[in-house]
Amino acid sequence: MKALTLVTRYREGLFEGDACLLVYDVPLINGATIGDDVRDVLDRRPNTSRIFCVAPFLPHDDVVAGVIAGSALQRAGATHRNTVVEVAVLRLSEAAGKLEVESQSLVLDKDAADVVRGDWTRLSDELRHGWLFCLFDMYGGLVNAPMGVHFSKASGKHADKFLRASSVLLSTEVCGALAFFTLAIAQFKEPRRIFVDTAPLISVALAMQRIAANQHLWSESPPVKSFSSYGGVGALPRLGASDLVLVSASTSGGLADVLVQQGVVEEMLVTLFFLMSSSKVKTKGRVACDLTYIPERTFGYPAIDSFSSESCALCKRGFVIAELEGDQFLIERRAVKRLRIGAASQLGATRTTLDNLVKKGVIEVRLHKKDSRRTDIDIDVRHMLSPNGHLHEPLRRLLAMFTPMPVAFVVATGLDVSKAREICASAGLGDYVANAQVIDAGQVENLSPIVGAHALVMVGYLCDHALLRGVNAQLRSKVIGGSVAYLSGLTIADSPRNHEDLRIFLQYGEHGPETFVFRSAAELMLPWTGDRVSPWVQELQLLRELDVENPLPEDWKSRITWLSDTALAKDKLFLAGNHGELFISPDFVLLDTKEEREKISQADVYAATSNALAAERCDKQALGTKVTRAQPTPIWGQSIYVQSVLCPSNFRDFNDAVLRAALLRAANEQELNYAVDEVCSEEMYEVIRADILAWSQSGGDSLPEFLMSMACGRLRLQGTHIERLKSLKESGALPEYLVRLMNRIPQF
Repeated sequence: MKALTLVTRYREGLFEGDACLLVYDVPLINGATIGDDVRDVLDRRPNTSRIFCVAPFLPHDDVVAGVIAGSALQRAGATHRNTVVEVAVLRLSEAAGKLEVESQSLVLDKDAADVVRGDWTRLSDELRHGWLFCLFDMYGGLVNAPMGVHFSKASGKHADKFLRASSVLLSTEVCGALAFFTLAIAQFKEPRRIFVDTAPLISVALAMQRIAANQHLWSESPPVKSFSSYGGVGALPRLGASDLVLVSASTSGGLADVLVQQGVVEEMLVTLFFLMSSSKVKTKGRVACDLTYIPERTFGYPAIDSFSSESCALCKRGFVIAELEGDQFLIERRAVKRLRIGAASQLGATRTTLDNLVKKGVIEVRLHKKDSRRTDIDIDVRHMLSPNGHLHEPLRRLLAMFTPMPVAFVVATGLDVSKAREICASAGLGDYVANAQVIDAGQVENLSPIVGAHALVMVGYLCDHALLRGVNAQLRSKVIGGSVAYLSGLTIADSPRNHEDLRIFLQYGEHGPETFVFRSAAELMLPWTGDRVSPWVQELQLLRELDVENPLPEDWKSRITWLSDTALAKDKLFLAGNHGELFISPDFVLLDTKEEREKISQADVYAATSNALAAERCDKQALGTKVTRAQPTPIWGQSIYVQSVLCPSNFRDFNDAVLRAALLRAANEQELNYAVDEVCSEEMYEVIRADILAWSQSGGDSLPEFLMSMACGRLRLQGTHIERLKSLKESGALPEYLVRLMNRIPQF
């Protein structure tokens, strides 16, 4: 059986060569096997100056005999070099109350007749560190996070690298080597118990028991238990001076600090692998292998960049957090899913709904988030609910079909009370409503309960689901044993699941899922913006900073004033291009432009684009699609396994500047984070580069929006592509304000 071969560089005076360690786990050592392994080492690495042999589970005298009996010494002495290859044997030796690793060199004399044995000498610590580094590196113990992901460790630190000791523990030879060196650096005291931070280290502890029994170091085999790293420290029993604790790997030394506070004696605390996260970081206890590169070493990794959760540079770059617990970590390359919109993104009656809303001036975009609404699109449906409006007839039919009789309460939500009475009258319910209490949603709590009463809740524009849930919670105690109908003119939801959750909440009661009624005259899927910062707020902050640095031109100062003073807007949402304000082209893919194209506002375009994005994020599932709680939500968000990005082909194939601008404003930052994938970053670079080159030819109308998005940190490319874009500003074709935007693009 071939030996486990570990190699490191060896320095002695002015000479430098390789030092090789052969590790055996065999029931009987064979001289022929050792000889063949020595031959192979010298064939592959002719600069090897010393070869060491160890069989951790056998007496060292057996290894010495095997080296002498075989051809190892002859092969080593036959090399044609100035330096004689020494074959040495390792052993554990007790001296001054502690264990040490010692080596004894074995060489043939000049006549190759006798073996000359050297004195047993203490093994250099650097050789131990070098061999164990070779072991760790050989089996991929240093895990690099995929692009776009970083690790959140149990210590509270964030980093894009992780030490995984369990990747190394794949054989008894490996465990034997680690156990051999760990025994030598721990205090020479028979442990009462052994605790390990992760379960894979139990194999090392068992190997220590086996070696200690073979060497007659311990009289008993102590029990071994894993405490699951930080998560189990608090559950550890009271620790004593004879408890041995093994930590698999560390970059901060934090777990060792906690264990010492728990009562572990430092001489009985061993960290197998340690890699510094800064020059100031130390770890308590003993370290079997320091993986950190230092100038005088010929091996090692650079120190890991580690950040606190409050000031993590990787979080600021938009990298997704993979939370680690013990030795769990990401084992696959992160997949990239490309989000692409088109006419097929408009599901069911969506196109009809949009065509009925646009060109009416009823759609506006909220530039600043100031209330509980979760979408940044505001739609004034009062015009649509008027007798000539497109929502009037569908809502009138719903009222005629579902209004419970006799109705005691009519609750107007998002509608004037007078408007609610007017709509009810047009549906032929005037006489019935005349005897009902018609109130605003804020007055529900003041109603007196009526047993068996019926209520009608009318909603004009239902986008604040929390508001309607609140009305529902208050109203149920007012209509004890009665029924409620929730009828909406236009209902907004970001996904079929969100829509279904609202429907179940409103309809479910003491008689099951159809106790109450919820219906909508029209529905539209729009994304929830959540807590994300508005792209217009980001633009305003950036322009203010640029103006402080160096006064901006008057038209940009006017832009600052407009952004500061405007809450809702239909136009001027996007930066002007080479030809002025961006407008819709005749062949716009998401809206009908055959008639009255000039009436389509930028807010209309933004709403249609947002709808298409929402549909694609839900894998083209329309509102009203039946979903169950057991059915998984379509994964088009971000996770440690998947990065969803807005496919660059959206910008490459749809060259309409107003559509590009709407996409840049409507997409979230992770969907524009092309820094996580080299191919996507290259494709986006080519799109933006084409706009830069086209600017001097009266083209590139979407360039200001591209540069603004990049300068605000929303659209991100890889560093090399950012540098290549910045180099294009030297051509002199771009105006000064665009050059200033380009200079503000951060490097990711």
